[in-house]
Amino acid sequence: MNETENHLLKPAHDALAGILAALPGAKLDWNRYAHSDRPELVKLADFTVTVENNNQSHTLVVEVKNQGHPRQLREAINRLLRFRHRSNGQDYLVVAAPFITAEGAAICQEDNIGYYDLAGNCRLIFGNNYIERTGKPNPFLKDHSSAAPYLYGPKSERVLRVLFGERGLPWKVVPLAREAHVSTGTVSIVRNVLLEREWAQETDAGLKLTRPESLLKDWAAVWGRRRERPQAYFTLLTLAEVERDMAQFARNQQRPFALTGTAGAWRRAPMTRYNRTQVYWDGDPADLANAAGLKPAEAGANVQVFEPRDEGVFLRQEVLEGVPVVSPLQLYLDLQRDPARGEEAAEHLWTMQLFPPDVPTR
Repeated sequence: MNETENHLLKPAHDALAGILAALPGAKLDWNRYAHSDRPELVKLADFTVTVENNNQSHTLVVEVKNQGHPRQLREAINRLLRFRHRSNGQDYLVVAAPFITAEGAAICQEDNIGYYDLAGNCRLIFGNNYIERTGKPNPFLKDHSSAAPYLYGPKSERVLRVLFGERGLPWKVVPLAREAHVSTGTVSIVRNVLLEREWAQETDAGLKLTRPESLLKDWAAVWGRRRERPQAYFTLLTLAEVERDMAQFARNQQRPFALTGTAGAWRRAPMTRYNRTQVYWDGDPADLANAAGLKPAEAGANVQVFEPRDEGVFLRQEVLEGVPVVSPLQLYLDLQRDPARGEEAAEHLWTMQLFPPDVPTR
């Protein structure tokens, strides 16, 4: 355990004690190896607890990490396996962290390793004992999301867009920074987070995105929580007419413009009709509204104009039926803001364009 994890020892100890209290009549003996003739084993684990119940005795060996992402958990598992090898015993191996991701939990299950978080969510199977708890509110969840500003900030998202758009290609830091129009420092931060979560891997040729589905699901969850307020308008024209008028004005002004939301989904993967158009416009919304004859509306709006969070929203847009439409990636993200109308469209887009079944992905 490094110094940044020392403060987690007592909370991890207390959380496990609370979990094991569910075992009727269990007696707990903490840190058995510290008082044995094998004190060197103490260096390979953070603490142990011997559980005596049902006329059986089982020792749990615990390694604590400050994060529950896959890479940290693999490090903990490797350390525990060294403990088992040196002890030549059959102790039950357990990892603990403030919050354990779903991917991290899956890794532990694959290796038959127990795990728990500091809120008491766990999966522990030893002897005749089986304890599994899920869904307990976790006050440490905000720490799990602490990487979001680094991974999903405007400039960081540019890096993700390049990696996602070129999923089959590895990227070195400098070319990736140049392509995304960001600093090499930003690329390095994104790279570290992606490797930590095992959504990418480092090859001799550079960084390569290996789990784009997992990345996009996490990104979409963060994007969907953002509540950006668009300028709302109403028109008596058909939506197709007003979309063409806005696109023509944007071309005349030579300013970025693109459809998104269900309006964009209809053009990329027609399936469900829409009754409201949403657009990105890199300019004064009033200018666009005046040019297209839109009237401000507090209720009943059928046109929404979003100010782009970053120029990256326009990356890889296409002109469809004479109107620019954001990329499938951006479209999927934006559909998260409209779950009532956008969920079905997002699922269709996922299957038809983002991850078609005939294209192998991890």
